[in-house]
Amino acid sequence: MLNRKVQPEIRQIRNIDIPDIEKIYLDNGVPVVITNTGTEDIVKIEIVHKAGKSVEDKKLVSRVTASLLKEGCGPWDAETFAEKFDFYGAGMKTASNMDFLYSSVYTIGKYIPHIIEPLSLMYREPRFEKSELENFTNVNIQKLKEELTKNEVLSYRLITESIFGSSHPYGYNSYPEDYKNVTIHDVKDHFQGYIGTDNMYVFLSGKITDSIIKTVNEHFGQNQKLTQQKTYTSCDIPPFHKRFIEKAPADFQCSLKLGRKLFDRTHEDQSVFFVLNTILGGYFGSRLMDVLREEKGFTYDISSQMDQMLYDGCFYVTTELSGENLDETIQEIYHQMDMLQQKKVSAKELEMVKNYLSGTFLHMVDGPLNLSVVAKTLALIGLPFSALQDWIQNIMDITPEEVRRCAQKYLDKKDMVEVIVR
Repeated sequence: MLNRKVQPEIRQIRNIDIPDIEKIYLDNGVPVVITNTGTEDIVKIEIVHKAGKSVEDKKLVSRVTASLLKEGCGPWDAETFAEKFDFYGAGMKTASNMDFLYSSVYTIGKYIPHIIEPLSLMYREPRFEKSELENFTNVNIQKLKEELTKNEVLSYRLITESIFGSSHPYGYNSYPEDYKNVTIHDVKDHFQGYIGTDNMYVFLSGKITDSIIKTVNEHFGQNQKLTQQKTYTSCDIPPFHKRFIEKAPADFQCSLKLGRKLFDRTHEDQSVFFVLNTILGGYFGSRLMDVLREEKGFTYDISSQMDQMLYDGCFYVTTELSGENLDETIQEIYHQMDMLQQKKVSAKELEMVKNYLSGTFLHMVDGPLNLSVVAKTLALIGLPFSALQDWIQNIMDITPEEVRRCAQKYLDKKDMVEVIVR
């Protein structure tokens, strides 16, 4: 009989089998990454271009372009275009982030021939109508005004701006006037200049057949379109210590963020800092959660996070709490950082963190859709797919001394920006 008073034995995951990830090229040289491990007739197609904020010639133009792409193309207005996907029950969206602009479609494999035609036409003949831009602008200005009433949003905007600078692609914040300043001419220029076949990736995941690959090649592999080459301007602001305080628009809890400039995913310290971050505040059993939530009861949630873009990155601790506990919370965060610099992590704690991370790694490669996220990340930063197994092994081999040296290098108080919205 099962004795529920006895904790199940914890067994270390010693090997993670990563399914094969295939990379092929269309006739025009566009790379296609395939995670073909699906058992059901479900397919995800994702088209990615290096056309995000980091190449913008005007603020917000990548986001506007991504949104207007799906608002009609060729002979179809926005409503007719949407019906091309809705009729087959396909889910379609477009978006942009710091470095990339993308579209994604979820559908059943047998409907790919019907879905691929409007998807490819969207990239060949987008309509970019002025009326759609006006509607987008009005809606998003209202959304932004609502977002700017939230302390957590304000603190995130302030810390990224402080770390990277208000004019840098990774640091600038959007305001209503920025939406108003984007014109249809700007959108068309961004599309013509930065969305082409030389900065494009296709990602296929699910149950991928030769017929699907052939159809994708017929619609995306037969033309060439070169883009402008724009050199990334690195952030030249070194890490520094300063406290920024902003008055909250309403009487909510304080929002605290504390962090610094970091690095991109290809950096040599990526693996060890990933472990360090997990120990500090990267999971529910982390030190910050244990002390500030479980022991002191100062906050419901506190975490430390790594935001990593194509060219750079940042690290920060984030929480929301009552103002009366603010000073003691900041003091405790620095105390935990100092402890990681002064004392080695115990073998028991490090093993627990590695076991936790092993479970997350299993989830990362569980199924074609999860695996495609990993494959996409590796492909877009220019690493081979074998780098995933190397990265996992590096994490499993990290020692307590390596964690301490990493903390000494990156968790010094003099390098931390503090942001308080209260």
